[in-house]
Amino acid sequence: MNSQEKLDAIFRRIANEYGKLNEKQVAFAIREIGRVRNDVAALLAEFVADDGTIKKQRLMRLLRELEQLERSMRQYGEQALNKTINESAEFAIEQANAAVKTVVGTTLIKSGIERLNRNVVEYVATRFSDDGLVLSDRIWNVSGEIRDAIASQLRADIIKGESVSTMVRNIRRIYENETWMIRRLVITEGNTAYRTANAMSIERSEVADWVRIVENGSRHPRHQQHRCYELAQENRYGQGRGIFKPTDTEIYSPHPQCSAFIVPVLKDEYL
Repeated sequence: MNSQEKLDAIFRRIANEYGKLNEKQVAFAIREIGRVRNDVAALLAEFVADDGTIKKQRLMRLLRELEQLERSMRQYGEQALNKTINESAEFAIEQANAAVKTVVGTTLIKSGIERLNRNVVEYVATRFSDDGLVLSDRIWNVSGEIRDAIASQLRADIIKGESVSTMVRNIRRIYENETWMIRRLVITEGNTAYRTANAMSIERSEVADWVRIVENGSRHPRHQQHRCYELAQENRYGQGRGIFKPTDTEIYSPHPQCSAFIVPVLKDEYL
């Protein structure tokens, strides 16, 4: 096994470890944004009548109050996503440095790690996805859709004369049904930060001029339709399949929830 093969194996192991970290990030974001459920329960308690229901006459005022809860969801979401992006970038840079040092005896980058981390965070926060939105827009969309679902449920429950305790149970169910949007967002943005940090690290390194994108979704039934699979098969520069410049931003985020990872292609003198 030559140095490149050893490095490939280590980066695959690191990618699997990152997958476990990303799952924890998903759970954290769901918990954080889920704090709004308690906020809704507290709000309903302010509107409840003596019989345990909320009168129809108070419906419109209650729905207006949900606008503040949507702002809270955005705040919780932004905090959780910022944490995810920072953690992912730091993990990628630290692990890549250690992996390259293990194989070739020198770190991937020797200085400017804090600046690199800031560059990654800024890129992920400001990049435009295929839908033309930046990260803050996507967080607003998620919080808005959850807020709309909650509002629709409360409107129906109040009109039917349901008790506040029933409303609280229904809101919790609504939130649990909508967590797929949070999961999708955290997986997408976390993995984007992870790949971006690796690519930017390699761009600043002395040991590699090229990177290889490795498709990591073979268990998905339609993985061959994914953009990362197409990129991993492409020989754009005549350097081999899946090999790109570390500045090719297309490989930073091939598609939503992409788990592909990036490996440095060592220069000949380091093989």
